[in-house]
Amino acid sequence: MALFWLTLVLSVIGIHAGGEFSVIHSPKSLKFSGSTKTLESLLKEVFSASLGLSVEENSEWNGLSIVDPFDTPEAVVEVYVDGVSSLGSSASLKAKTYPLTVDEYEPDTFDAVSHRIKQHFTNGGNKLVNIRLSEPEDLTAYSEVFGVIPPPKVGKQLLQHLKYDNYDEDYQFLFELETLKAITAKVRSGAISADNVVDCYNFRFTSLHALSDFHGPNSLQTKEAKKLLGDALQDLSNAFVKAYDGSVLVTAVTTDVAHTRRAVREAPADPAVNQLNPADDHYTADYAAIFNIILWFGVVFAFTLIAIVYAIMDMDPGRDSIIYRMTSTRMKKDN
Repeated sequence: MALFWLTLVLSVIGIHAGGEFSVIHSPKSLKFSGSTKTLESLLKEVFSASLGLSVEENSEWNGLSIVDPFDTPEAVVEVYVDGVSSLGSSASLKAKTYPLTVDEYEPDTFDAVSHRIKQHFTNGGNKLVNIRLSEPEDLTAYSEVFGVIPPPKVGKQLLQHLKYDNYDEDYQFLFELETLKAITAKVRSGAISADNVVDCYNFRFTSLHALSDFHGPNSLQTKEAKKLLGDALQDLSNAFVKAYDGSVLVTAVTTDVAHTRRAVREAPADPAVNQLNPADDHYTADYAAIFNIILWFGVVFAFTLIAIVYAIMDMDPGRDSIIYRMTSTRMKKDN
């Protein structure tokens, strides 16, 4: 039963979600080639294999080749961008891009890779960083790695279409962007250096989803935001490459799977309207997914029950049923 529910949920997600896996920098010991689509659930295997760790699941994806298994990268950096399928073309971002099939509702890439690192390096000392750029307290939690990072401030910038003082969506995006830039500055200043110990960094960018929904995916604001994020990712990659002397794998993952909250600016609802239709207060963003799960489970269960009934009706009690055969009266044989 649980397997059926999980399969149904993942199938619904896979139909409506997609993304890209972008390799911004890879060392000479790794070779990324081709343009074959990969699964999001396999990224932890890609990162583990890149670091020289054991993998738990074989894959037919041929985009990665280990050129030198004795000179694997010292660190993996992943920037996870929620809510958009692609960053589009950016003049400054130079990356090898692969189509991505989203087959996980909430990816466990960082948890799986960090767990394998801990198992392999029992002495510790590894930098395992998982930062949500929208949460300032995450920066404080990793002050031992990057040092003290002052709270990012969204000030005046050379922006053409984004207006952080008018729209909360624009402000939140620029806040996360400034947080990423602050981390880049710390890495560039020498807060991180190569120490022959495998490290893993994960940075999660969530606000581009809300901005794209508010302004539109093809709006000038969204295009400018993607351009700014592409520039920031390239700067982050350059900083990590310098810190690790090139022995680092820097990637970006974009998915449009709907597991981030959509920030919608609405006028206050009229209390009189809510009284006419009080059921509106009970609907959530998960209503459609839950409805589809229950509906199709009911359909599959009904047809399964009908098939079982017909199979029992056509059963020959004397031949098909072991119950009848084992309990039938046997004729005694005279000696």
